Amino acid sequence: MGKIFLIEPHRILQQAIALSLFPEHDVQVAEAADAATVDALKEIELLIIDAAALRESDKLSPEINRAIQRSSIPTMWIDETESAGSPNRDKLAVVLKPIESGVFQSAIAGLLSSSNPKKDAKKSAVSGEPKTRKSKGVQQAGAEPIELVEIVEDEPASEKDK
Repeated sequence: MGKIFLIEPHRILQQAIALSLFPEHDVQVAEAADAATVDALKEIELLIIDAAALRESDKLSPEINRAIQRSSIPTMWIDETESAGSPNRDKLAVVLKPIESGVFQSAIAGLLSSSNPKKDAKKSAVSGEPKTRKSKGVQQAGAEPIELVEIVEDEPASEKDK
């Protein structure tokens, strides 16, 4: 069970993200944070920050950004665009809004596996790159549709016997 700290100002999104991580992870939620809060996170395995929502409500200060920059905690940065000013460091995954479940879950799995040395055999591509940017088109580009013709065979044996 991973300990995750979520900084999200909107209650509905707090609940949705926490529920998507439950029961595998223990999620602590805050509406906002300051640099001291980020620096004090010692037992946390993953930090999730909705930077776009914090920026909208003027709660994303340069001090928070610097605290995240120097932190060694794996961080998921949720934003609207890639060029919105995310910190530049290792163990950072940027997930773009609207959040897609598959991209969100794979980023979490990659960040948590990179923070846990016991799971080195299961490391994903997220942990191998110095800075990971995920967008909604990344996962869909490599997936091929399955043709139903390939799966369906001739008539079932019971109908041939009749």
